[in-house]
Amino acid sequence: MSWRTVIIDNGGKLSLQNNQLLIEQKAQKFTVPIEDLAIIIIQSRETIITAPLLSALAQAGVSLLTCDDQHLPCGQWLPFGQYCRPLQILKLQLGLSTVLKKQLWAEIIKRKILNQAFVLQAINSTKTAQHLTNLAMNMTSGDKRGFEAQAAMLYFPKIFGKKFTRKQENTINAHLNYAYAVLRSAMARALVQHGWLPQLGIFHHSEVNPFNLADDFIEPFRPIVDLKIYQIFQRGDLSDTLTPNTKQQLAALLNYDMQSERETFTVLSLINRMAASFKQSVVQKDAKLLQLPTMIPLKEHHYE
Repeated sequence: MSWRTVIIDNGGKLSLQNNQLLIEQKAQKFTVPIEDLAIIIIQSRETIITAPLLSALAQAGVSLLTCDDQHLPCGQWLPFGQYCRPLQILKLQLGLSTVLKKQLWAEIIKRKILNQAFVLQAINSTKTAQHLTNLAMNMTSGDKRGFEAQAAMLYFPKIFGKKFTRKQENTINAHLNYAYAVLRSAMARALVQHGWLPQLGIFHHSEVNPFNLADDFIEPFRPIVDLKIYQIFQRGDLSDTLTPNTKQQLAALLNYDMQSERETFTVLSLINRMAASFKQSVVQKDAKLLQLPTMIPLKEHHYE
């Protein structure tokens, strides 16, 4: 089972050795089994990657991200041909009815708002948490009444201050963007492995966005990022720039626990389950079959 996220901050050379990732940095060498890897994030622009390693990563379904000058993920290496019946999945995706799309979107946003309400409850903003819960429980198909936007207007100022908005260029948004990008990468990886085209979304439909479907599906996972960054911010550990330590903490969220149908899984496992359940939901035309994540108190999963 793949579960590791590796961040390369100090450059060096990445190559393949005995079906393991070999990391060579100055006089040091490290190896990681390919089968353990889920995501590799390349922060340093001085990193050299060999072609045999890229092929091995693709065959193993490992996602590799490169970052821009602001240390935010800007490119992704994704495998193709991972699913045994890609045409079958393509036909299902192209045949999605507008009605089912709206029902799926309503379920996704309902769960997102309920997870936001959990975050607010965790920071003792009980009244606003109840307001968001009421919005979620009155969700309509396609979110016709714009509850997602209403929830966001109440939610973010309670967490990060009255003047905070997601459009600002500031430290908090830089950290949010980094962690959201890691989630997006993990979701795109899972969708491709299950045969879905990440460009073809349910709600998101930008012609210049190669990950519309991934952006749809990460919505209910975003609150776990928000709560983690809130905790870092409250401790006073949120620096003006993304430090290696903070990036490691945010990438590690993929191995934090969430629940689905009263069972506990890692975020990475739930992302995979959500992508897999999409087929059953589409085939049976039942949006409620989509397996969505439920927030629980922040806890990193411990593998036995």
